[in-house]
Amino acid sequence: MAFQEMVKKIRLSLVRLPAIGYGQIPEVPAYILRDLWTGNSVYGMHLVKGEFIYQDYVISLYPGQWGDKNLSCEIIGKLHGFSWLRDMRELGTENARLAARNLVTDWIGNSPSYYDSVVYRPITLADRIVNWLGFYDFFAASAEKYFHQQFMRRIMKEGRYVVAMLPLDNHTHENFTLLKAALALALCMPEQFDLIPKISKFLQSELAEQILEDGIHIERNPEIQLYVLRDLTEIRLMYQLINMRPPSELILVLDNVSRALRALRHGDGRLALFNGSSENEAHFIDRVLSNSTQKRVAMTDMKAGGYIRCFANRSTLLIDSGVPPKKVDIKYLGALSFEFSAGKQRLIVNCGAGGSSAWRSALAGTAAHSVLKLSNTESVLLEDNQLKDLNFKVESIHEMTEGAHWVELSHNGWQKAYGAIYHRKFYLSADGQDLRGEETLDFDQSYPFTIRFHLHPSVKVEEKLVEIRKNEKEKIFVLSFQHPQEGKQIWWFRFSDAEGKVENSVYFGEKVRLATKQIVLYNLHQSKKNDVEENRTSITKFEKQDKQSVLNEEQEEGSDYVAIFHNQNDDAKIWQRNTADHVSVGMPEDLSEKTSEIQRQSEINSSLNHSNIKNIQNDKEKITKIRWALRRKA
Repeated sequence: MAFQEMVKKIRLSLVRLPAIGYGQIPEVPAYILRDLWTGNSVYGMHLVKGEFIYQDYVISLYPGQWGDKNLSCEIIGKLHGFSWLRDMRELGTENARLAARNLVTDWIGNSPSYYDSVVYRPITLADRIVNWLGFYDFFAASAEKYFHQQFMRRIMKEGRYVVAMLPLDNHTHENFTLLKAALALALCMPEQFDLIPKISKFLQSELAEQILEDGIHIERNPEIQLYVLRDLTEIRLMYQLINMRPPSELILVLDNVSRALRALRHGDGRLALFNGSSENEAHFIDRVLSNSTQKRVAMTDMKAGGYIRCFANRSTLLIDSGVPPKKVDIKYLGALSFEFSAGKQRLIVNCGAGGSSAWRSALAGTAAHSVLKLSNTESVLLEDNQLKDLNFKVESIHEMTEGAHWVELSHNGWQKAYGAIYHRKFYLSADGQDLRGEETLDFDQSYPFTIRFHLHPSVKVEEKLVEIRKNEKEKIFVLSFQHPQEGKQIWWFRFSDAEGKVENSVYFGEKVRLATKQIVLYNLHQSKKNDVEENRTSITKFEKQDKQSVLNEEQEEGSDYVAIFHNQNDDAKIWQRNTADHVSVGMPEDLSEKTSEIQRQSEINSSLNHSNIKNIQNDKEKITKIRWALRRKA
């Protein structure tokens, strides 16, 4: 491996020397590639005025001004990747065409040094080549001969850099974008880049390494799943453009990847928020899917990829039943977390992925997911961003009966530290109007924990006392929303054997921070004070190292620090309260009674045995169980 890295560095160094043996540079591309996707004409109008809009940033972009040196690597990559040409093409005016050409001319004439690690990192370089060639017909076809000469010479230089990066390593999703760029070069400058046999070989290798048998990409991020499908779709169309049959593996993978992507969408057409994903635009997802394959069926079995999808009468329940992926920069520790939507309305969500590095680190924690967190300890122990406990396992069972779904899951993430096994059960009724859950911890001794249910920002929550039975009131949470297509709906959230609170949360589903709420259930089992203090020392890495950076960021933006990462209720006193201080929270009989479908599955729990976990007796002193239910009210 070290030798291969050395050889690659030598090749990259040779790229900077004058081109030898590449043949005469053509005046125009041999094939005209056309980008398949739609842009945003409003953003295009701002670009004509010299303003690049990305998330909630407005950045100067005009000849001689390419943003600020203090911009994040992500924004620099977007600027120098030229994907914003899509927005200018969508605007479609002559001013947009000339402005785009002037920006490309300025970049070529004043291009950053090859030693600029961000501008020439593989994904940025590949995006730049693909976008220059994909929008050539828009900004370059009508240009003068001198522009064509400069443009094709620059494509030649950029292409040599791509060739020097082959063969690929690390097996991340960015490799597909790099292969797409290499194939674009091979089509548009065939005499200079005779790469197609090599690309086909590398593509087959990457497909085998990165795509699991159920179509899930190894990084387990629904948004990356979308981008991989987009890249593979464009690669297939490039083969078709030159009437060349693509590798047979590509056709099968396209079918599986598209079916898996369909399964990871909510009723609003956007993506679930697992492992650093954002929602993305429904129309873009639709367009990618329609171009990728003719199959319109969602994947039903995603056990290899670690996801479970339950769909009943337009209600969608999505569950993360996998382990954190290995080859990612940030690991999201949301094992067994879930999201739930009714029709096109999301109710229970995860927080998503933040924009800044501090937010991304924070939102990767267990507390930013709709799942249980034990004693301020993450569900997965990491060391140098790798799994510290190699025996970490997630097991799951998903069955259906007459349209109703029954799911049982468990993981052993806290087994070493606390001797605890986490079990989670879900029941979704056939009409999609009744979602029930059961949270169980098998303990050697009792420890404090919380169960979080993050709400979508459009959902309002209110605490109420409701008389379920005569002369007996119960504390519940009323969830309500007004949706343009779904109308007004009210859902009741009920729970037992816990204290429930409504607290602040954040939502980054659309890559910008929105304030929202979360329902937090605290277990009522008391712990000794010294146990609580000892457990508090296991506070997350973010809370130890990065809390102040987020506090500073929040102060600069004039916002309050949001308490999903370090909650004032984490104080030891929360675990010392007497249950007599609470309003009755016992689960009513009508919700605690299992339906016939659940009764039929009552023995499933006995089969959830971890081979490396000792059997724990089911006595009341060692088992903590909390039930909850989310039901729509007529």
